[in-house]
Amino acid sequence: MNIKHINNKLINVIIAASYIIIIGMLVTSVIAWEKTADWIFIISGSISILGILFNIYLYSREKSKNKEL
Repeated sequence: MNIKHINNKLINVIIAASYIIIIGMLVTSVIAWEKTADWIFIISGSISILGILFNIYLYSREKSKNKEL
């Protein structure tokens, strides 16, 4: 197996796992915010959304870098 192929699979697995974790954090913060109406959960939900957007950016950047090689 080619080392680039292994690295690409590893990157895909790590990014997919981070998506699951971040989406879970977002759902949890929305549910907790509805139950308590506390600002800390709104802030953590916003950070989760920013984390998802940042991961999408990194994923697209890595994919474009792999296409150039």
